[in-house]
Amino acid sequence: MHGFPFTRRSFLASALAAGGSAILAGPAARAAAPARAPERKRSGALRVAAIVTEYRPWSHADVIVGRFIQGFSLDVSPHWSPVPIRAMYVDQFPETDMSRGLARQYGFPIVKTIREAILDGSGKVDVDGVLLIGEHGKYPENDRGQTLYPRRRFFEETAAAFEAAGEVVPVFNDKHLAARWEDAKWMYEKAKAMGIPFLAGSSLPLAWRRPWLEVPVGTPFDEALSIGYGGLDAYGFHALETLQCMVERRRGGEAGVKAVQCLEGKAVWEAMRAGRFSRELVAAALRRHDPPIEGDFEARCPEPVAYLIEHADGFRSTCLMMNPLAGRFLFAAKLTGDAGPAACQFWLQEPTFGHFSYLSNAIMEMVRTGKPPYPVERTVLTTGVLSVAMDSRFEKGKRIETPDLVIPYAPADHDLGAYRHPEAANDRSGGWIQLFDGRGLDGWRENRFAGEPRWGVVDGVLTGHGGQGYLATFEELQDLELFAEIRISDTAGGRGNGGIYVRCQPHLDRKVEYPPGYEVQCDHGDPNNPTGSIYNLGAPGARAPMPRVKDGEWFTLRVRAEGNRLRTWVNGEPAADCTDPQGRYRRGYVLLQLHHRTGKVEVREVRARRLA
Repeated sequence: MHGFPFTRRSFLASALAAGGSAILAGPAARAAAPARAPERKRSGALRVAAIVTEYRPWSHADVIVGRFIQGFSLDVSPHWSPVPIRAMYVDQFPETDMSRGLARQYGFPIVKTIREAILDGSGKVDVDGVLLIGEHGKYPENDRGQTLYPRRRFFEETAAAFEAAGEVVPVFNDKHLAARWEDAKWMYEKAKAMGIPFLAGSSLPLAWRRPWLEVPVGTPFDEALSIGYGGLDAYGFHALETLQCMVERRRGGEAGVKAVQCLEGKAVWEAMRAGRFSRELVAAALRRHDPPIEGDFEARCPEPVAYLIEHADGFRSTCLMMNPLAGRFLFAAKLTGDAGPAACQFWLQEPTFGHFSYLSNAIMEMVRTGKPPYPVERTVLTTGVLSVAMDSRFEKGKRIETPDLVIPYAPADHDLGAYRHPEAANDRSGGWIQLFDGRGLDGWRENRFAGEPRWGVVDGVLTGHGGQGYLATFEELQDLELFAEIRISDTAGGRGNGGIYVRCQPHLDRKVEYPPGYEVQCDHGDPNNPTGSIYNLGAPGARAPMPRVKDGEWFTLRVRAEGNRLRTWVNGEPAADCTDPQGRYRRGYVLLQLHHRTGKVEVREVRARRLA
């Protein structure tokens, strides 16, 4: 059973110690007594309370709470929910309401208050988590064009129930915390003060990415942007989360935001031409659109909106809303030391809304463990940026400084997103991940030492020549099987020398020649480490026999890494079979190496698959 006791007795004692009359003094005083990690004793299966604005087909209640009620799949196999609904509070009942029928079918009550959904008849917390779905329904708009969903009210009444019981459990808040920063700030600070495990945000950070792209934590960035579509508030939030889930991974982590400005129409393209954000990145992102958007995007999108974001560490990022030209969520970045932009589409599985399965799975992970799998500060920050952007727009594009948004935090690595989840990742071409598509360098980071070598695609062949350097994937793999078809040669008449690394460690410092990892040697003339050897491992079986293949001939290389055991095959013949007793590299990237300055490496195919 996962929870956060403080017992009621310890809650009262700590509250009195904090101020003598904290229980009677109101919300600000009550927040002074944070919860301590408890050991709740309620027996039975985990279950949650669902607090929703309305429950109709395709509403957020349907695509999130519905997965708790009815189960879901993660690309491959069904995952029947281990976290059923104890009770549901519904704020509005449209004609297409589903909640009452589901309640009859699945045996949970629809209650009249949020307190009733969380507490039992004796006033004790009777759930292991709370879902706050404050999206959809008929609610007023403010003068900024933002719908005033009752998200703060939902959270406030949830916190009041916890305070009455003297105990807290994890809470998930769907989408941004609130329309206005003042409400969001109150919610964030209240959760911290009470020790509530708090998760929030969009499904976009957990969606598929086409092509696969995850920036390694600690990577230095030069610039980044996202592109979105739809309403500036409701969908602008998704575009901001698309951006933030990537840029938070930059070197040093997220430092917070010091200023925000919203521009519209021709002022956006004027800002681009003035160098405030990169035209090259806009073009790179649009090429990831489905279908790709090429050519003069300025003329085809005369009324864009841009949220220009100044981070506290000096980094700048941009969120563009490109109605009606764009209809996808896109990302592009210039990573320090890379030859070209990295870009992808955040792909949504519609109309089945599979991306919400991954969000629901992340929420369930928090309910099971009692710990958010990634920091709520991401959504706190995007909520604040959006609120201030709407103020800037209301004030005709005024730049607004944001001292409250200087909220630093570190990103979290996890395997919960569709782009990384083992089942989703293996559901590609029978489990094989094609690392080279025959057209370009998608999915690879290009490193050039002193501006060399040059990697490119010639007649469908991935080719590196003209110096020392490497290509490395963005995708990390742990236990894996890799297959490649390679040719090595040397333009000066010597022998070719290259290699393929597996479990290569994060290649963050672009001045380091070759990052550590297991190198499978590709050098037919090296008597100490022939092709197929695990280079310089020094373990029995790491040295392969001399291959029969010669320079200038195509050969196949197969690599299998399982735990500490490494095996290779050259042209189908066993080569190396060894164990690293130290188990130095557990997971990492695939890297293609060109070692000789006069050498040439050609790759017709390279693919990998995860092993169970």
